[in-house]
Amino acid sequence: MSDENRETQLYELEALESVLRENKLTKTNDWSDENVEIEGIIEVGFDSISDPKVTLEGTSKSGEPFSVPLDILPPIRLKFHLPKDYPSSSSPRLELQSYWMNEKQMLMCQDELKKICEENMMMGVLFLCYQGIIDLIDQMPTRIIKLNEAHILAKNEESIESLKKKILGKGEEAAEEHFANTLFDCEVCYDSLMGSKCIKFQPCAHVFCKSCTFDYYRSVAKGVVSKAMQCLAEGCKSEAPQNIVKEALGDELYSKYEGIMLEKAIREMDDTVECPRENCQKVAYVTDRERHLAECSYCQFSFCNLCKQTFHGVSSCKWKKGDKERLVKDWQEGDENTKAEMCRQFGGAKNVEVLVERFLNEEWLDSNSKPCPKCSVSIEKNEGCHKMHCTKCDTYFCWLCNAALDKEDPYKHFQGDGTCSGRLFEGVHHFMEDDEEEVFEMAFDDGSDYESDDSADFDIEAQLEDWLEEEGHFDDGPDGLRGFDAGD
Repeated sequence: MSDENRETQLYELEALESVLRENKLTKTNDWSDENVEIEGIIEVGFDSISDPKVTLEGTSKSGEPFSVPLDILPPIRLKFHLPKDYPSSSSPRLELQSYWMNEKQMLMCQDELKKICEENMMMGVLFLCYQGIIDLIDQMPTRIIKLNEAHILAKNEESIESLKKKILGKGEEAAEEHFANTLFDCEVCYDSLMGSKCIKFQPCAHVFCKSCTFDYYRSVAKGVVSKAMQCLAEGCKSEAPQNIVKEALGDELYSKYEGIMLEKAIREMDDTVECPRENCQKVAYVTDRERHLAECSYCQFSFCNLCKQTFHGVSSCKWKKGDKERLVKDWQEGDENTKAEMCRQFGGAKNVEVLVERFLNEEWLDSNSKPCPKCSVSIEKNEGCHKMHCTKCDTYFCWLCNAALDKEDPYKHFQGDGTCSGRLFEGVHHFMEDDEEEVFEMAFDDGSDYESDDSADFDIEAQLEDWLEEEGHFDDGPDGLRGFDAGD
């Protein structure tokens, strides 16, 4: 009778193994030894449940609550020991092992297993027990695991942190297995294939077959790669796992792709910029933020990180007008990404703001001042004639043509046949004088040696009087004499 039971047990286990997926039935001793009672473990998974999603909730040892979604319930283990007289006279000895089940759930399952064994005496019950556990869990009203109530914690065999880690690992394995054994329609070729031949992108959950995905990735890698490999769905930005990309591209193409992605990642670091030399354009490093010194390790070019010209130490950057205008416009009108890139390139928003303010000031000076022809200092003209005096280098010059004037006779430039002849007061319309003397003082208060005596050139006085008459500062008196207009 014992030999007959042994044969029945082995037949039941063989049938069970054919029904279960690979590696779900494990031997824990030598089943070929007839002197040893058969022992093993059945892994009970729950991917056949219509709604396998679950939430893992609990409170860590530090008192911090957590809530983690899982795609599927982690499996439990059913340990069995088959007596020599099973199934003719006795039932198998069964033990449940679970990381997540609470005391109540464990008792419910144990009662269910006991009931199955009692109702099926003299029959093989291992598959019935396996299916009974799945059906019982499926009937539970909620899909929430309260980890602090786990049965295994009551035995002080696990800490809640290690238990959480194990459950998440098992849950991930279960989700991968469920995907591999589910049928999907590829959104490119529209073939129906098992998940083992497909790729599921995260977090979007789009599914494409490996064949279509790999073909697409290889075609991209052979061209100009500008970003990481992504999901094939239009507009989706989910990135592909690196192991999938490597499998798709092979060693040679993946090496090229990996190098490009590494360089891109380095470029996005705070202390890296692109080398400005056209024949290089590799990654360079900002080695001195205060002096804006950047150095390219490829071509050894040292340059200023602000103006991208050869490093000039403490000297001011020499920006081109177009570069200045473009930088100001990008900062004032650019989107968040543009401004973020500018902050990264120039070492922070403060540096960019200083540059923008400087360029705006320079733009104002360019429009409202002119450089001294000798020392180049900017000089603003807000009133008076066109004979200018630089107090820095004591140079006289013409505001109209910027030509340096003779110190001894600076007004000679506005006489004769030159382009500025007769234009000493051209375009000047904003005097608010109280008397004729003040008008003359304002006209020549810029450092000239003009005095209202015989040493002054009569033509200059004539130009001023003509201009004053045009502006309405003189009127004919009752005796035909010319006097200052009291209305001004």
